Amino acid sequence: MSGTKIDLETLRAAIKDYEKVVQDLVAAHSSGVELTMVRPPGKDVPGQVYSGSATIVGEMHQQANTQLQEVLKTRIENLKATLRQYESTEQDNEATFRP
Repeated sequence: MSGTKIDLETLRAAIKDYEKVVQDLVAAHSSGVELTMVRPPGKDVPGQVYSGSATIVGEMHQQANTQLQEVLKTRIENLKATLRQYESTEQDNEATFRP
């Protein structure tokens, strides 16, 4: 036995929390599309420079959002796999010790 104890309720809660964060990131990504389409208010150079910079920053935020979503989705899958394995092991142990 490894001696490692996992609180299954805490693990399930962590998975739900991560899933909620991913949902929030997806919503932010959807509304953030506008940040990648900033147009200058006129033909003046400062407005064009600002809109170009704002669009670049918006694209960077969108990219960071997407990367964070992927990291969290991987973490969620790893936690779910851990949960499944732990539950399976517990069921096997219970079956072994039943009279």
